Amino acid sequence: MRWDALVVLVVRLQAERPSEGGLCWHSWEKSQGAQPNGLPRRWQDEPFKRLPSSGDWHYFNEHVERLLFPPQNGAGSRWICCPKDVHLDFREETGGPVRRARVDLLERLTTPLQSKQTYGLIHLSLLPSREEAPDILQWGRGVSTTFRHGTERFELDLVENDRTISLAEHRPLRALVGHLFGDPAPSLERSFYTIYMAQCPAEILSENEGEAPREWRRALAQRRPVMRPPDHRGSDLDREERQTLPISTGVDALVLGRGAVISLESTIGIPYARNFRTYWAESIIFGLLQQYALEEFQQRLADFGGNISPRIGHLREDWLKFRNILWWSQLSSSSEIPQELVTRLRNEQGTERLFNDLEGDLATYSEYQHQDALANLQIYGSAIVAFGPLAAIIGLIGASGCLLAILLAVAVLVSLVVLLTVHIEIKGWPQSVRRWKDGRT
Repeated sequence: MRWDALVVLVVRLQAERPSEGGLCWHSWEKSQGAQPNGLPRRWQDEPFKRLPSSGDWHYFNEHVERLLFPPQNGAGSRWICCPKDVHLDFREETGGPVRRARVDLLERLTTPLQSKQTYGLIHLSLLPSREEAPDILQWGRGVSTTFRHGTERFELDLVENDRTISLAEHRPLRALVGHLFGDPAPSLERSFYTIYMAQCPAEILSENEGEAPREWRRALAQRRPVMRPPDHRGSDLDREERQTLPISTGVDALVLGRGAVISLESTIGIPYARNFRTYWAESIIFGLLQQYALEEFQQRLADFGGNISPRIGHLREDWLKFRNILWWSQLSSSSEIPQELVTRLRNEQGTERLFNDLEGDLATYSEYQHQDALANLQIYGSAIVAFGPLAAIIGLIGASGCLLAILLAVAVLVSLVVLLTVHIEIKGWPQSVRRWKDGRT
């Protein structure tokens, strides 16, 4: 059993649950051994995805695992489908040699945060082919194309049993997600991410004292169909040094803004496939969940515009839940690889900077609301302070009847004048008065 490459396509979806009809989906706890389209009971069988179990050794920390694999009665969810006889065929030109990838596994993951976000995971395995067929770089570009340009002549077909569906229109990725999941999100292309594991070709490994394999890895991570010549590689070298993680001998991970690549010098065997799909890709997905949640908070905060609304308090509550549930930098106490992968992803995505911006903005709004509450206490308290002595004086006078009513009215009027004066001193003219003045003007 051999594959030239594995890939996880991470896409945004709209609905929390799979749609009725089409493929059969199972909650992850009930997926092993389920028929049809369930996972095998042993992870040693395809697609080599190992799910967490209560009595087993756990790779991720408990709170991280609970987010990636929400419990049955929890706020989030994870659905799994292992389709049979579904393939993705890529050709560079009409009638050319085909490069076939098998659709091994589909997953839907919904986070427990407000507002809830749903992600689709498409697991593909690239099968060996003839030498004249498109290579890994060309295939990687083909299956990750978001917008097809007029000069591109490739063909991309989804093959389900005996039915072939052409995807090579203006938006191939959206067409693929639409057929497999049924509900691509409007922001699908903007938030799309690819995670590859691939064996570097032998002819690349032997070139240029190690520089060619690095450029090959960069090209795959950046979804480029060809490698750049040596004189155009300099600008990427420093960035690559920062973003490359040596996992083991002959295994390196490069994490960039739109894609990550785990490259091997040897063939992809079952242990590598298991580690990639169960641990390493999941770590990067966790980092993407953090980034996408922060972008959602940014949009929600920007929607308030210049208006200071009490609803910002609810946003602050959701922010604290996000910090408790999702904002973690250590994913595993048994391995350093997950947190190192997340760190490199944060570097590329600007996650830390966005977090600090939002933390500062929400703190500023909270401080503003606190000061506004104190100002209101001063304003309305001034009216009470002014009315109290006047009421006491009226009581000492012993007025009654019409005189009492007149004095009380005067006391109320004086209190309102004091309230308005203090309001102007602290906040300026009230909005109703400003609108009246603007109308007179």
